[in-house]
Amino acid sequence: MLETFFGGVAAWFTVPAVLGTLYFAIQMVFQGIGADTDLDADFNPDIPHDTVGHEMKIISLQTLSAFCMGAGWIGLAAYRLLDMSPGMSSLIALVAGVAVGWMLVALLRAMLRLQNSGTIELTDTVGLTGEVYIEIPESGRGSGRVKLVVREHLREYHAVQAGEVAIPTGAQVRIAGSNPGSNTLTVERA
Repeated sequence: MLETFFGGVAAWFTVPAVLGTLYFAIQMVFQGIGADTDLDADFNPDIPHDTVGHEMKIISLQTLSAFCMGAGWIGLAAYRLLDMSPGMSSLIALVAGVAVGWMLVALLRAMLRLQNSGTIELTDTVGLTGEVYIEIPESGRGSGRVKLVVREHLREYHAVQAGEVAIPTGAQVRIAGSNPGSNTLTVERA
């Protein structure tokens, strides 16, 4: 059994395959329990920082482990199962390792594109209409709350008004202004 994995030049495929697989397994366990390991080396070529995925390194321990797993196991299979020469097995291993590393990078970039920061600027609400959630008292008497849909997300904000009559719960209002300093909207009846 050990001869299959370590006999002849098979060790050149087995060792990277086992190390890559071990690192991958440890990463999966840590991610499963919520731990975070940040051991990436930064060999990032000039990728513009305004592109999606710029924070993902091109050569990281994840991509190196994927390369080692792909190259090692495919190279070992080519050498032992298909009885190819060490040179041809190495060539196939190299191509397989690059392919697996590239697939990992492509998959991670696709996943990063799915992220949404969720940041909505208070000024984005001006001009929208919403519904009073908690009664908004007359001017100078405090604040109430409004709920409105901003960029397809339902949000609630503190709200004040300039009028002399309280706006009751359930009334429709239009956002007339925003005060980012106090995180408050100024509303008027719609």
